[in-house]
Amino acid sequence: MSDDASAWTPPHCPNPQCDTHQKSLGWRFKKAGFFRRERAPHRVQRYRCSRCDRNFSSQTFSTTYWLKRPDCLEPVFLAEVNGSGHRQIARQLSISHATVQRHVERLGRHCLLVHESLRPRARARIATEDCVLDGLGAFAGGQYWPFELTTVIGARSYYSHDFTVTEKRRAGRQRPDQKARRARYEARLGRPDPRGLKRDVLELVEASLPERVPIVLRSDEKKEYGWALARLPAHRITRETTHSKKPRTPRNRLFPINAHHGFLRHSGANHKRETIAFSKRLQAAIYRHAIFQAWRNLVKAASERRPYQTPAQRLGVTQRRWTAAEVLGRRRFVTRMRLRPRVAAYYGGEVRSRFCAREREHALRYAF
Repeated sequence: MSDDASAWTPPHCPNPQCDTHQKSLGWRFKKAGFFRRERAPHRVQRYRCSRCDRNFSSQTFSTTYWLKRPDCLEPVFLAEVNGSGHRQIARQLSISHATVQRHVERLGRHCLLVHESLRPRARARIATEDCVLDGLGAFAGGQYWPFELTTVIGARSYYSHDFTVTEKRRAGRQRPDQKARRARYEARLGRPDPRGLKRDVLELVEASLPERVPIVLRSDEKKEYGWALARLPAHRITRETTHSKKPRTPRNRLFPINAHHGFLRHSGANHKRETIAFSKRLQAAIYRHAIFQAWRNLVKAASERRPYQTPAQRLGVTQRRWTAAEVLGRRRFVTRMRLRPRVAAYYGGEVRSRFCAREREHALRYAF
């Protein structure tokens, strides 16, 4: 919010229990003084809702609401997508790494809502190009707890339509002691659902691709993808498969998703090879990818050599390139949005990591 409070009016009542929170037509409010603070905006206007008599301020509608270090939110957002680990960000900004973690969680929730607010426009334009589906292997908490990050993007625009995170069982070549250690973990904590990827891909494709619209979907030959598409009879999807061992050159039909995953590993410290900055929880990986997705779609140019348009501009979702300040410009109220169950679970921090003994859901009153 700017210091010029007269140039801004509250769009609705921020109280979820108020009748005017969802529908602000005819809503009335009145000014109720102001307060001053050390950090910008220094003069904050206060208001009172005429319907529920609840007090609030212009800061209630800001993404920095209730933050002691609001000046760090945008630098943390940019550092997250520039290959920095949380402790490096903390040293750079002279704050605690726990503060960085809380900022990242807030940013992840905010970016999920920003992306969901643009979903109807992206869904209406998705049939204008081919789509590409593939997964990226990573791990959270340790190499005994891998997960797959599955994404649907546009083949021409590179717009990321949605993603899902699925925990998997550690596979591949292992020494006898590694197999024994995995068995001990699974006996104590349980095994990941072997059908989890199938169900997640089914939900991802069903939510991303509209029904009765002809769409070409490129993917590799993974059997889980075929299983999911076979259970979507209302969708007119033509699947084109490419072997995963083919050279990942621009001539490869999966090049858009391969380039997307390569850029993700380049930009996110938690996805780099042989790193100690890997995500310590599945929920943390979800928040960090939500930040990357919003930045990649709205802020970053789709091409380095021709940096004219972002993926959102190429698809027709936005008319111009957003800045990081615009992405973080205003607070999104989850109580004014209708989220799908998976996105609601991502927002609420409900994704559990079986290897974490103590993990809390998002239940803070002031950290949206």
